Amino acid sequence: MPELKIYTIKDLREWLENNHPADGLSEQMIAPTRAWAIVHNPYVKDEDDIVAAIFEDGELAAYTASFPDMLDGKRVWWASTLYCYPKFTGKGYGMIVMGVLMEAHEPELTYDRWGARETVEIFNHFGYQVTYTKRYHLSDGKINTATFKGKLAYCAQELKKCLYPWSKQSKANYTIQYASSIDDEVYAFMQAHRNNDLWLRERDMLNWIIEYPFVKAGKSENACVFGADAKIYEYKVAKVYVEEKLHGVYVLRRGDNSLSVVYLYYTYEKRELVFESIINYIIALRPKTFITENQYLFERVRERLYFPKMENENISLSLLEMPDIKQYSLQLGDGDSFA
Repeated sequence: MPELKIYTIKDLREWLENNHPADGLSEQMIAPTRAWAIVHNPYVKDEDDIVAAIFEDGELAAYTASFPDMLDGKRVWWASTLYCYPKFTGKGYGMIVMGVLMEAHEPELTYDRWGARETVEIFNHFGYQVTYTKRYHLSDGKINTATFKGKLAYCAQELKKCLYPWSKQSKANYTIQYASSIDDEVYAFMQAHRNNDLWLRERDMLNWIIEYPFVKAGKSENACVFGADAKIYEYKVAKVYVEEKLHGVYVLRRGDNSLSVVYLYYTYEKRELVFESIINYIIALRPKTFITENQYLFERVRERLYFPKMENENISLSLLEMPDIKQYSLQLGDGDSFA
């Protein structure tokens, strides 16, 4: 017989502090590193329902989790993961666990960012609308040289490396300071230059993301969305000054040979210098992959640096009331995605 169980922040904390399972809660459901991050979210309460799971004859069948956020002073929830083990698919378990948490969080809204197809379908079922935004990837791109066509492609790629080597760092007239958190100056700048952002996160939330970075599941035979086989990202806040005045702020997220710009604010008059500082950082770091959701930054990087592989990724966003997304931009940088 299937059995539904719901775990609160208090359950997570007791599980972590006492180092023993709490009525089925285990690393199979959520990695301790991620659990520690969630219990330190600045907007959680002990009584908040955070994880929902279904067990069938004592075996974990499906689970989901979420975490609160503060957007323009309003507490909302993000659907953080949804997983159903293959042998239990087709029974509606995903719909049940997701629906239970959404009901628990009323009247606060639940949103979904970068959801899998199944998650998008569930949100549609509950009356949510889905829109898609672009994420841009530049990477080294491995070429399979097993075939004649592959060998030709490899030769073409090596030729391009000679014709278009890494640029030299420019001597642009700016200074840059790095920090490990969002300070008063940075947050005031973000507020002043949010332009057409759909939301602006609270400062405490931004610093929580930077201090307790979410983990991304690795790929292995037993990998699961909240798995303990994970890599952790490092965040860095960059402040760009021109003639001693702050003109740009962005947050860099570094992983294994990857670099992402997850928040980006700037004055239009000095935009080129702010973007130049990012390009110079890429040149110094030499990552194999660069990711951004800012189309103009993507184009500037592609013009200046040699990345043989280019990809555009559609990122879903599920909202109960859909604004005219063409009039807004999104700056979200957490979870298994990074927005």
